[in-house]
Amino acid sequence: MIKRLLIVGAFTGIGHLTNILILKYLSINIPKETISIIGEIDSLVILIVSIISFGLQLSATRKIAILDDWKEEYYSTQSARFTLSLFLIVVGLSGFLITKNVLFLFSPIFGLNGDYALYARGKPKLGAFVSMLRVIIPAMALFLASIYWNEYLVTIYGLTILGAYILAGLIVSSSLQVDYFVKPNVKNLKKYWIHLGLGIASVLFLFIGISLINIVSLIYTTSIVAIIYLILKFYMIFKGIRQIIVQSFYKELIEEKIAFKVDQIASITGLVFFISLGFFLNVMAPVFFSEEFINYHSTFFLIGLAGFVSSFTTSTGARLLLLSKDKEYTRNIILAAGITIISSIVFYYVFGNKLSLIALSILIGELVLSGLNTFSVKENNFLIKRIKAILPFVLISLLFLLINYLYEESMITYITFLITIGASVIFFSKKKLTTTE
Repeated sequence: MIKRLLIVGAFTGIGHLTNILILKYLSINIPKETISIIGEIDSLVILIVSIISFGLQLSATRKIAILDDWKEEYYSTQSARFTLSLFLIVVGLSGFLITKNVLFLFSPIFGLNGDYALYARGKPKLGAFVSMLRVIIPAMALFLASIYWNEYLVTIYGLTILGAYILAGLIVSSSLQVDYFVKPNVKNLKKYWIHLGLGIASVLFLFIGISLINIVSLIYTTSIVAIIYLILKFYMIFKGIRQIIVQSFYKELIEEKIAFKVDQIASITGLVFFISLGFFLNVMAPVFFSEEFINYHSTFFLIGLAGFVSSFTTSTGARLLLLSKDKEYTRNIILAAGITIISSIVFYYVFGNKLSLIALSILIGELVLSGLNTFSVKENNFLIKRIKAILPFVLISLLFLLINYLYEESMITYITFLITIGASVIFFSKKKLTTTE
């Protein structure tokens, strides 16, 4: 289990480390107005991909994982995705009014990417590699463009996103020995109707995160949008790591024992994330962002807390789907995302243009979703077992928080904290975290 995670984590880590370094560079060298545009493009791509997936990906992943004749399901799903993406081209015509919407013209490129099938067919390592390429190619292009072709930076970023998705799709089709191009078939669109609830949920789920940019950019100032984009991008990296953990053991999550271990690993990761952002920001901000970000302590604290509290229920979404509890899964996300969106709007009109209010909306959404998923799974002592499992790591964290309180924050203390947590994971893994492959 640990070996598989290390390999998958290596690919994921390379991609995310590159992304983090680029974020730092952007936060220092690029105007906030440009960062805001990049953030809107990034969140729009994620939204387009989620619209095309619209519940099909969740359902197809489940079926492709268990069916012997999985290719038939794969082709019909890809045909449905490609057909819908052709219709989305019409939305791209609104690019004459809202420039970023021109991305809808390239929807078929996103529709033809079938990397979800890699995880379903037990190829998480290749899935992580493909995911890394989708992250690292646009990130590196963004960096180079900011140096040599600054006036074309946004255009180059958009084009390399498209190129990365084409490359990813070709790698997937070659690995699974399936065709990259599929024929559109309007009849296959009925799959979307069948999975309407899951579709709505899959789109709204992203609004408890970076897709909230699509809402807050309409009312908050450009400078606030730019800053929250960089912070939520960092949060998305953390959530992406958790998702990789889930996808690596997707087929086995039906077993409570495996689900518990996944949540335990995710909770430790979430704890480190919270401690890092909430209590070592003076160390973290200059490394991953800029000195300016030290001033946004309350926002980082809230985002870190959101990551931690939601980590305890990391496996629950996948478990609900595997248990065919689609209605509960859908209801929970719709309620949580709805509350997140409404909170961000209400907070703006009640309290004003404040960065921390967006982070507070994310935290509320994560709390609601975690609570509802815990209730829906109906596992005895669900939270108690998971809290007990990470108590040793909480105690270690409290010790370092005390040191942090008595002495000034330092890189040495933070690195020692990370090493201690890592060593503790290795120590306890022999009894609690490993399982027979």
